[in-house]
Amino acid sequence: MPLIHYIKNSLKWKSVIIFLLLVTIPSGIIGSIVLYQSNKILKEQIITTTHQNLGNMESQLTNVIEEIEDISRYMIYSHEFRDFMTSPAMSGADYNHLNQVRSNLSGFFVFHQSEKDYFHSVQIEGENKQVLNVGETVEGNEKQWIESAKELEGEMLWSTPYQMYNQRTGQDEEVVSLFRVINNLYNITEPIGHVRIRLDLQALYQQVTDGFTTNQHQAFLVHNEEETITLSNSGPNFSYQAFIRNIHSEGESFQLEENGDVYYGVSRYIEPIDMHLVSVVSETYILSEMKDIRSTFGYMILIAVLMGLMTFAGFVVFVVRPILELTRETKRLEHGDFKAQVQVRSNDEVGQLGYRFNSMVEQIQRLIDTKYKLEIQNKHSELKALQSQINPHFLYNTLDMLRWTARLENAPDTSKSIEDLSTLFRINLSQGKVWIPLEDELKYVKSYMELQKRRLGDSFHYAIFIEAGLAKSIVLKLMLEPLVENSFKHGFRQSQQNKKIMIRCYLKENDMVIDCLDNGIGIDLEKVQQLFDATEEHDSYALKNVQDRITNAFGKSYGIEIVETETGACVRIKVPWIKDKQILNQLIEGEDR
Repeated sequence: MPLIHYIKNSLKWKSVIIFLLLVTIPSGIIGSIVLYQSNKILKEQIITTTHQNLGNMESQLTNVIEEIEDISRYMIYSHEFRDFMTSPAMSGADYNHLNQVRSNLSGFFVFHQSEKDYFHSVQIEGENKQVLNVGETVEGNEKQWIESAKELEGEMLWSTPYQMYNQRTGQDEEVVSLFRVINNLYNITEPIGHVRIRLDLQALYQQVTDGFTTNQHQAFLVHNEEETITLSNSGPNFSYQAFIRNIHSEGESFQLEENGDVYYGVSRYIEPIDMHLVSVVSETYILSEMKDIRSTFGYMILIAVLMGLMTFAGFVVFVVRPILELTRETKRLEHGDFKAQVQVRSNDEVGQLGYRFNSMVEQIQRLIDTKYKLEIQNKHSELKALQSQINPHFLYNTLDMLRWTARLENAPDTSKSIEDLSTLFRINLSQGKVWIPLEDELKYVKSYMELQKRRLGDSFHYAIFIEAGLAKSIVLKLMLEPLVENSFKHGFRQSQQNKKIMIRCYLKENDMVIDCLDNGIGIDLEKVQQLFDATEEHDSYALKNVQDRITNAFGKSYGIEIVETETGACVRIKVPWIKDKQILNQLIEGEDR
């Protein structure tokens, strides 16, 4: 808690906290969020690219499979293939026909072999014992595939990868083949031969993956039954179990490790050939792609923090330090040391504040040394002179003597006038008080109107109404008399015979309202508003002084309001209801003002 209290009262530590909260921490958080999001987006983009590449490779492989299957379908409908597998070889004409057909069929397959690098070889055997071999000359055991194809009675059968010996190259080559029994077009249960179309597996892999693999993106053919993998000559070597385990447990998208490196993989199952086509990308490659982004954002965060430090240093030097110096010198001035001075280093607002402080100190010192002391002496002299000229007790006693003399001389009207005048003087002086009870203020106004009635006779009448319980309420002295005086001075015509003034005092919610109404010529609202807006008081309606005193005491929510009436004028005063002196002390003179 002491630390919090110290920070709360220290501008320097507040600046540090603000710098941390508004610069350093947000920069770090925003940078981390942006870096995380950018890494996430880049990773998703790379994996999306891997999915797209895999989709293209899948499309390539599917097209190859469909094309080979279309060739086998073509054999069923082609009369040349049917003739080759069914025509007897009994005479020379038969041999010539078969040789012509053989030549045409060889051309057909040679065309496909020249167009497709993966097209390895074809072997066709007819029920007429005719055999056609096109492509590479190979040897190997294909008996199991042939038997399985016969059991399918015409349905296509794709083999798993197996080895065939190439007599031309003298090497074993891995192939995958389509085996199919060719049935009679007009009797689908009658076999007329069978065909095997062999595809070079490595060439097929190159055909499918060409243009879609790089050193970072690798592709694999995972063979389910043989539990082998076909891959490129470069790139990581994964075990069959690693692929199958992740494919079966995680589905098409998975993650695997090899030699301490993490790889992200996606797979597609190619049902006709019972293989999984897999594409993988290494996490190292993803991180290397993110390296530049991380570096860029790191530099940006560092620059932001450095700029924030420079801004903070400038703020401390040019703003905080002058304010701290001003606070220190202000404390010196508070303890009566008028030698307090602030060093002015600039001409900006902070510098102007220091300059004004120095001027203020000099002015205060000059006033104390000369003008203030001289004025105190002058006021003291004036006060002595006034005390010697007018003694309130002497004045009251003299007026009281004159009143009793008038009564002894049987002049009651004169006595009443002197009594009213005495009341006016008593309340007007009232020992310098600012606040008086409402009943005294009304008594003062009543005395004033009684004097006016002596002067005007029966041409003037007045009435005062006060709500019960308001007599002891506290109000500003001489708040109501200027309004009544205005009626005589500006409201009534000289020739008007029936002059009336009515005063009403009542409560409205928590406020006290005093209305002063007359039946004179009325009041100019625009002129009164101009009077209130003026900076100096004019010899006019005498309302501005009352308005300023009320607003200074209670705020702009209170004051004088001109109420529109059909005849005459109505001036309304609204002030808080100060019930007694205790409330007055709390509201006006206490510490909570």
